Amino acid sequence: MALLDLFESENRIISIVGMAKNAGKTVTMNHLLEEMAEKALCVGVTSIGRDGERQDIVTKTDKPLIYLRRGTLVATAEILFNLSEVKMEILEVTDFFTAMGRVIIGRTLGDGFVQIGGPTTNASIRSVSEKLCTYGARYVLVDGALDRTSSASPAITDACLLSTGAVVSRDMNKTVDQTVYRASLFRLDAVTTPILVEAWDVAECERRPVLVSKEGTVRVLSEVTTALGAGKLIAAEIEDGITAIVIPGALVSQTILDVIQTVRDFGNIIWLVGDATKIFIEHKDWLYFMRIGVNIKVRYDIKLKAITVNPYAPSGYFYDSQLFVKALQDRISNVPIIDVMR
Repeated sequence: MALLDLFESENRIISIVGMAKNAGKTVTMNHLLEEMAEKALCVGVTSIGRDGERQDIVTKTDKPLIYLRRGTLVATAEILFNLSEVKMEILEVTDFFTAMGRVIIGRTLGDGFVQIGGPTTNASIRSVSEKLCTYGARYVLVDGALDRTSSASPAITDACLLSTGAVVSRDMNKTVDQTVYRASLFRLDAVTTPILVEAWDVAECERRPVLVSKEGTVRVLSEVTTALGAGKLIAAEIEDGITAIVIPGALVSQTILDVIQTVRDFGNIIWLVGDATKIFIEHKDWLYFMRIGVNIKVRYDIKLKAITVNPYAPSGYFYDSQLFVKALQDRISNVPIIDVMR
């Protein structure tokens, strides 16, 4: 199956998110780049963080390099622009700054390897990606990572691929469990109930949590600037008849625990967050919350198009590829599972 065939015409900006370092994210990107080159499509690439170096700075292991064809558009930091092996013409020096200098948009003048490191904020990644489209990119690939999972947010990219692999754990079953959990978050459906949509708009505008009553009243918690560490404050504001808690920022386990320990009918309350990248809950906590009836929804859904797998770990161990793919496919329906190393 060609990865490119999975994307629809409106999926122009695509993120590739890794479950861990060396999960096959760069191999996935190179596969997509090759498929797009075969169709003579103009492609743009950028990254949240740094990628394309020969050796991982943290783990000191060798990494696959990012290989671009002539005419590819690149948005990367100033230092990395100069370190790339392929020559590039400068199209624009942007106003976006990183620790490695300003972000430069260029076009490759030949085939070769590059290092990419783009903006670090959601708004700037989206803006740079749209600039790449303006310069002629049919698709823009955004290199992300699980610790920078915001690149999968629908506010940033139009669709995403999730890369997982043996590097996550020596125990294949644990890797499958973690991947299934992450995929289940990415596949949460967006709410369409008018009152919840309205409440989300209020929460996003005010940048504060809001409560929704069964009568449809939306109340801003003006004393709570963020839900982080404010679970008890939120719980104290919950009266009978509250049907939803809308959180415009991150949702963590402790916030939920503080509420369910205080509010008797917490099972009748919906927790609404922007999208799955705002959910920071450990797998074991999620299983507990689901078992006791905690109801978590998202305002915007993520278009997860496929899960790519790398059955090999840099330290030398590996999984049986067919068993790994089958174990994932048995538990994740309607999402292609593709071994990018085969």
